[in-house]
Amino acid sequence: MEQIKSLPLMERPREKLIYKGAGALPDEELLAILLGSGTAKYPLNEICSSLMQYELSAIAQMDMKTLRQFKGIGPAKAAILLAAAEYCRRAQSNRLLLIDGHACYAYLRPILAQATQLQYILLLISSWRELLAFSETGGVLPDISRITGLAVEAGAGGLMLARNGWLAFSNAERRYLLELRTACAALGVVCDGLMAVGPERFEAI
Repeated sequence: MEQIKSLPLMERPREKLIYKGAGALPDEELLAILLGSGTAKYPLNEICSSLMQYELSAIAQMDMKTLRQFKGIGPAKAAILLAAAEYCRRAQSNRLLLIDGHACYAYLRPILAQATQLQYILLLISSWRELLAFSETGGVLPDISRITGLAVEAGAGGLMLARNGWLAFSNAERRYLLELRTACAALGVVCDGLMAVGPERFEAI
């Protein structure tokens, strides 16, 4: 990551988060927002690069003493990272993880089993694969600008569409999915595709 002051305004981490959502930022830029600034001796980008030699899960397990061994991290910055890690642990304990298609199917099957007509459902998922929200969008393919807008507002890292009914996909659905993936890519949101949910199994594209 370049020095933040040298980046164009809209490429700076805080501005990107405001306009594109937290899910659009790589790990290093999220760290930069948490830490806020560097020191007289160590620029912020160098501190973040040093930390990013480790996996996020490893950083989240570090204690005060370990964090302070990184150049540029004193007690205040270490305290911020410790608080963020604890906050995430507490939040995750109440979140549903949709780690793959099978987990999505297990969540969606009882919901769609109650539908008496064709029903599309939008899932908004964090970069950590946590379910942020779901929305019933009706019996037709939803407006792409609307659902991508919802994803950005929620700070989602990804989204998925699902429906009940037949397990085969129409040409219209395939064309729609291509357009949706293009729109998602432009916003830095991962499109997990379209899932057809049946009573015994699922298909996905």
